[in-house]
Amino acid sequence: MIRASVVASPANKLTDYSGHTVAGTSLEVIPAFIPTRLYRIQNLSSSETIWINDTGDPATSGAGSYALPPGAYYEFTTPFSVNIYADSAVPFSAARY
Repeated sequence: MIRASVVASPANKLTDYSGHTVAGTSLEVIPAFIPTRLYRIQNLSSSETIWINDTGDPATSGAGSYALPPGAYYEFTTPFSVNIYADSAVPFSAARY
């Protein structure tokens, strides 16, 4: 029996971009980087939703952005900048590798 296996190369560099949102303002939290592998972001708030946009465009609380509820985690790949928005100052954890 032949088994196929997928081997992903491990992250060799993790860059931390954690911080706080600026109330009512889209904030670029992860800059564009073409040879990127993945980025991850977690909403550390227990009560506020944050919105992310990973196309390089500003994040808003509407179409084109993804809602990240309190405590939620999101991981994906994009060569574009990642922007974040919230109605109030919200702590978040973010990194690219």
